[in-house]
Amino acid sequence: MSQIDGPKYLTPYYRTWYLEQQNGYIVWRRGTGDNVELLHIKTKVPGRGTGKQLVVAMLEKLKEQPPYCTVFGFTRECNEGSQKFYEALGFDLTTVKGVYQDGSAVLFSQEYLKLLEIHNVG
Repeated sequence: MSQIDGPKYLTPYYRTWYLEQQNGYIVWRRGTGDNVELLHIKTKVPGRGTGKQLVVAMLEKLKEQPPYCTVFGFTRECNEGSQKFYEALGFDLTTVKGVYQDGSAVLFSQEYLKLLEIHNVG
């Protein structure tokens, strides 16, 4: 077994980005296949549109270094509020068994270009 020679090969796999605004923050990373994994959204006041604003801000930031294929992430199957949030933002939902030790997950995913269109990000 050989080691990977230098950080240039690891960069796409360990680098995360974030945006912080007055009412919350969003964290994501670029993964294999030119996909973007949305890792975490935290809003200080839920239900005020801040989560959507953060996703749109992330999409704007992603335009700086395209191309991207898909934006995706996972939420717990029991987290119905989160599922409704992602569905309202235009993500497709798919149940995936065995992701979490204590239960299934829901994969939310959508093509990057379609998200730009849905949210009118030019």
